[in-house]
Amino acid sequence: MKIAVITGEESGDKLAASAIRELKLQYKENIYLFGIGGNALKNQGIDNLFDISEINVMGLIEVLPKVIKINKIINKTVDKIIEMNPDIIFTVDSPDFTLRVARRIKSKKKELKIIHYVAPSVWAWRPGRIKTVKKSVDHLLTILPFEKKIFDSHNITTTFVGHPITEVDLSEYENDKINKSDSFQKEIFLVMPGSRRKEIEMLLPIYLSAVDEMNLKDRFQLVVPTTKNMTKLVKTIIKNYSSNIPIEVIDDEKEKYSFFFRANFAIVTSGTAALELSYFNTLYVTAYRFNPLTFFLLNLMIKSKIGNLINIILGKMVIPELLQNECNKNNIIKFINKYLENENYRSDIINQTKQAIKQLSTAQTPSRLAATSILEVYNEK
Repeated sequence: MKIAVITGEESGDKLAASAIRELKLQYKENIYLFGIGGNALKNQGIDNLFDISEINVMGLIEVLPKVIKINKIINKTVDKIIEMNPDIIFTVDSPDFTLRVARRIKSKKKELKIIHYVAPSVWAWRPGRIKTVKKSVDHLLTILPFEKKIFDSHNITTTFVGHPITEVDLSEYENDKINKSDSFQKEIFLVMPGSRRKEIEMLLPIYLSAVDEMNLKDRFQLVVPTTKNMTKLVKTIIKNYSSNIPIEVIDDEKEKYSFFFRANFAIVTSGTAALELSYFNTLYVTAYRFNPLTFFLLNLMIKSKIGNLINIILGKMVIPELLQNECNKNNIIKFINKYLENENYRSDIINQTKQAIKQLSTAQTPSRLAATSILEVYNEK
């Protein structure tokens, strides 16, 4: 089987790799992978046309300097895929990039079969992307329970596979060496400024100022989970802010989840990490700041003022969200203090979060269901 895999950022790279790993268990013959991926897909043997580091960018305004380069990458990718004539094209997340690739492929060679994993958030903004999905995708895999109904109503073949976070086995972390370690006698408090350089540069100083003013170092062991390519930046910002705040910086994925399991509280930049914390029953304040022009444009397009997935599933603001000007030291302190001082508030959020997490689960793992869908489309040829 020849598969073209197209991703646009690290999270999609990991999702794609997990699905391909499961596919190899279900399909016993040779699988050749080529396309665009990162480290996770490299471990699965992808023959990369481009690396996701050349594409990964966040924000409407921030992407402008890269538009010409990204468009060249799309054209070259489309031409190569058509030349290689794969059995399946598997596009994952990053819809502004991956669906552009898919649409151009369909315009040139409609018979090529395309499966897209993780639906664009049409329920939040840019509902017109439903038309793009319909023109570009043969089978859509969604990770949120309410999305299937939306796309089904437009006659798009859709499967709800469940959210990838539900594949994490919490029992693996109960007896973890970190959770048994004597080196962390205090409670763990996580400071999570994001995975992109601009996010970290903008948000980490705000988080540090809140942590510093509350003297959290006296009660908590402060830990900053980050990625390996952002470790140096994080340490530099911490050092420049203050040498008096003892903070542990970790960049190992397995170790990160161990700290999630042990931590009780966190400040986190909006995104996948927030949902991961919810899955581990960690209480947190979520925050984000956009480029001002990006924020202005988003306000014109966004239908939902809620960004946290737990809040979206529950249909109300349960977990604190601090966006743009509300993302400041004083507001962060206010909500962290509320967590620390109000046991009923803590319990209520944990209970409601558990209800939302249940809705993200399926009978089989998302990776297994995604792999099964790939095989079904392949066998339909």
